[in-house]
Amino acid sequence: MRLKSKNLTGVVQPLSYVDKMLRQQGFHRSGGDSPPTYDVVIYDSATSTSYFLRIPTNYTSTTTGKGELTVKLGHPYLEAKFYMHATAEDQFVIPKEIREAAEHKLAEIADYLSRPAAQP
Repeated sequence: MRLKSKNLTGVVQPLSYVDKMLRQQGFHRSGGDSPPTYDVVIYDSATSTSYFLRIPTNYTSTTTGKGELTVKLGHPYLEAKFYMHATAEDQFVIPKEIREAAEHKLAEIADYLSRPAAQP
């Protein structure tokens, strides 16, 4: 499920800054040599289901004044990690509380990443 985050989608920052901020927020980086994707697991104890909140990135053609790579954040999305005892129709329903938790997390990240990287 794609999440709306107009304050986060399209943000361009140095890769090291994005990496540091997202790791501080509990995200893990994947992607190897390709543009990184950042994931955090949100666990729903009511349904015993885990969800991935993912933020994809793409390298940009610009670099910082120090020659560092920059990345542009893509559209975040939320998906179930796996389904325990879920029927076919349950698989496409993400609880409102989980969506809201993900949106709050994205708003917090957008606040951090909207600041210039040079600021503490």
